[in-house]
Amino acid sequence: MLYTKSRLFISKLKIVLVIAVIVLFVSLILIYSGLSLNPDSGDKGALDSIKTFNIKMPESAVLKVSDIRIKGFTLSWKNLDGDCEYAIAASSWGKIDDYKTALENNYIILDFTPGDILNGSYKATKMIAGKDYEIKLFARKKNTQAAEYLSAKASLPYLDEAELVKVYLDGEEMLYNSSEDSFTKVYIPGNNKNGEYNITYKLARLCALYINGVKIEDESFIIKEGENILVTAINEKTNAARDYEIAVMPLDNGLPVISINIENNRHVTSKNKYLEAEMTITESMLNSSEDYIDGLFSGEIEIKLRGHSSSGMPKKSYNIKISEKSGILDMAPAKKWAFVANYSDKSLMRNYIAYELYRDMGAFFSPKFRFVDLIVNGEYMGNYIIGEKVKIGKGRLDLPKIKTEETVKIKRKGTLTIPPTSGKDLNGSYVLEVNSTDKYDKGEIIFETKRINWRTEHFFSIKQPSEKNMSVEAYDYISNYVNETEDAIFAENFKDPKNGYRKYIDASTFIDWYIVNELFKNVDAGFHTSVYMYKPRDGKLCMGPVWDFDIGAGNIDYAGCDDPKGWYVRYSAWFSRLFEDEAFAKEFKDRWNEVKANYFGRIFTRIDETAMLLEKSQAMNFDRWKILGVYVWPNADGVESRRTYESEVEYLKDWLNARIDWIDKEINK
Repeated sequence: MLYTKSRLFISKLKIVLVIAVIVLFVSLILIYSGLSLNPDSGDKGALDSIKTFNIKMPESAVLKVSDIRIKGFTLSWKNLDGDCEYAIAASSWGKIDDYKTALENNYIILDFTPGDILNGSYKATKMIAGKDYEIKLFARKKNTQAAEYLSAKASLPYLDEAELVKVYLDGEEMLYNSSEDSFTKVYIPGNNKNGEYNITYKLARLCALYINGVKIEDESFIIKEGENILVTAINEKTNAARDYEIAVMPLDNGLPVISINIENNRHVTSKNKYLEAEMTITESMLNSSEDYIDGLFSGEIEIKLRGHSSSGMPKKSYNIKISEKSGILDMAPAKKWAFVANYSDKSLMRNYIAYELYRDMGAFFSPKFRFVDLIVNGEYMGNYIIGEKVKIGKGRLDLPKIKTEETVKIKRKGTLTIPPTSGKDLNGSYVLEVNSTDKYDKGEIIFETKRINWRTEHFFSIKQPSEKNMSVEAYDYISNYVNETEDAIFAENFKDPKNGYRKYIDASTFIDWYIVNELFKNVDAGFHTSVYMYKPRDGKLCMGPVWDFDIGAGNIDYAGCDDPKGWYVRYSAWFSRLFEDEAFAKEFKDRWNEVKANYFGRIFTRIDETAMLLEKSQAMNFDRWKILGVYVWPNADGVESRRTYESEVEYLKDWLNARIDWIDKEINK
C-alpha cells in the first residue's frame, strides 16, 4: 500500500514539473517576441517586458537649460536622433531615474513626442519657485522600453525675488490669479470710446518691468480693449525673472451685463447688513432686445448676501434694494430684487425652467428671472439670474395690501402707525412661507399648527403684511384661518365639498403647485422650506408661487430625490391627506394630462433654447468656477463623468424625461 502511494505521488510530481516547464517556455516566447506590450499603448505595468532602448547617441547631442524664470525654464537641444520620440521629466524630489517611475509620480512634463514635432525646444512653466530641478530627457523607438537619453539641472529663484505686486487699469485694481500669474479686468464693449486704458503698477523692491525685453521707464503704459500683454518683472540685483500676463477681457456673451461697485471695494459678507453700492445694467451689443431698453438701470443700490446653504458657497447669491421702484430689464418696477448664482446647478437653468413652466400653466404669479453676466468690484462673478422676489405688488402678487389705518404724531416720540384692527383688511391679503427652524430669523412673525410646528422643526412665517401694517387682530385672523384649514383637511368629513377642506383652500392652486414640485422632485417642497402660500382678500388660501429649484430635477444626493422614480411631495404634511380624497386625486390626474399635452413639450424646447443663449456665458462662467466634473454639494452620483456643460444639459433632459414617464404611468394605470 505504501509503495502504491509513493508511485502515485511521483506521477503527480512529474505532471506538475511538465506544466511548469511549459508555462516558463511560453512566458519566454512572449517576452522576447514583444507580444505582451504595445509600446504606444501607455501600459506602465508592462514596460519592463521589452528590450531597453540602447542605440548609441551622437556625441554632439546636448540638452541645455536656459532662460530660467521663477516658475519655469526653457529646454533646448541639438543633434537628437530624428527617428526617436522623446519625453521630458522634471522633479525637485527625485524619482525620475526611469520613465516608468517618473510617470507614476506625475513628473512627466512632456510625454512622448516625435523628434520632428518637438522641434528642438520646450518651455516648462508652472514649476515651484526656489527649487532645484533635475531634468531627464527619455528616448525610445518602436518596440523598445524608454531609456534616459540626456540630463540637466536647473535652480529656480525664490518667489519674492521678482514680483509684480499690483496692477491698476485707469486707477482700478485688476484681478490677480496666482496660479496663472495673470492680472485681468473685464470691460463692457462700447463703454470706453477710444478703447484704450492706462496701466499703472506696483513692483517689489529692486525690480523693474520689461515688455519684449524693453524696460518701462515711466511706470505706466497703454493697453487696448481685448489686448493681452506679456510682461516680465526682473530683480536688477539677482536677475531673477518672473513672467505675468495682463489682459483686458471683453464681456459680451449675448446677455445683459450688470456691474456693481461697492463703496470702498468692500466684500459682501452679511445676510443682514446692506452695503451701499452703485449698479449699472448694460445691454448686450451681440444680442440686444427692445424689451430691455426701459430696464437698463444706472444708480445707487444696497446689497447683501442671500440664501442659507448657498451663502457658504464660493459663488455668492445676493439681495439688492433700490431706494425708488425701478424696472429691471423687462420686469415690473420694484425695490427688491434677487441675484441667484445657481452654483451647484451646472445646467444654470433649473430655476428658470421651473418658473416658466409654472407661468405657462397660467399661475396667478410666477417669478420672472433673466440671465445676466455679473461683475462685482471689477471682478467677473459669472452667469447669474436676476429676478423678482415673492412680494405683493403690481406685476408680482397683484393683491390689495393691508395698510395702516391712520398715522398719529406723538410729541418727542415721532410717528406712530396704527394698523387695521377690523374691517375688510383683516381677511387679506397675506403671504406666508413654511420654513424650517434652522432658518428662523428672530425678526420673523411666526405661528404654528398641530402638524407644522417647532416639534416637527417647522413653522409658518408671515412674510406680508409687515409688522408695522399688522395688528394683533390681523395676526389672530390669519393664524386661526390656517389652523382651521389644517383641521378641516384632517377632519372626518374632510371630503365634504361644502364643509370640508374645500371651504378653506383653492384646490386648483394646490394641484398646479404640486405638479411642478413633484415633477422636479423638489426636496424643499416637502413642506420643509420655501413653501409659499397666499390668501387674497375675500378669497381662500392658495398655494404658490413655486420657488427654489436649483437642487431639483435630480441635482441632489439625498432623500431619494436623485431617483426619477417614486413619489416625494405627495407624502408631505397636507398632500398625503388631500390625495385620500378621490375627487382631489381625479382632479390632479385630469390636470396632469392637460399639462402634459399642452406644456411639457415646451420644457425641452426651452432647455435647448436656453443652452444656446448661454453658450458663451456658461463657458466664461465655468472658466471662472472650474466645477464641471467636480462634486459640489449636493450633486447626485455620476457628476464626475459629466465634464462638459452639454453633458449637464443632457442629464437634466434625460432625468425630466424619465420622471415624466414614471409619473404618467403611475397615474394613468
